[in-house]
Amino acid sequence: MTHWELINEKQFDGFTIRFYATPEDTHPRDLFDPTAEDIDQLCRDIDNGTFHWFTAKVTASKNGIELAADYLGGCLYRNLWDFVSDNDYYADMRERVIAEAKQAIQDLTREADHADLT
Repeated sequence: MTHWELINEKQFDGFTIRFYATPEDTHPRDLFDPTAEDIDQLCRDIDNGTFHWFTAKVTASKNGIELAADYLGGCLYRNLWDFVSDNDYYADMRERVIAEAKQAIQDLTREADHADLT
């Protein structure tokens, strides 16, 4: 079972947006060019904590109900907060889960309205 650590939580567009991280299972050598000169140093930097090697999860919820989630593996940053503050990936993921959450609410509302008619 994967343990997700909550890193950041903010309100956007009427939703609670949460960013979680968990250690990446895939070895860097499997995602980066194994012949690159700096791969050994990169692995050492991950092992000694200079860099964080993780999978990101961004969720959108309303009233405590998670409506959407997006995942991105192979994230490499000096600080987990850099993923939020310095990165377009987080903004893209945030916008994606907000759009999916809005769609989920529309779908649920439409289903509820349809159920009332039958």
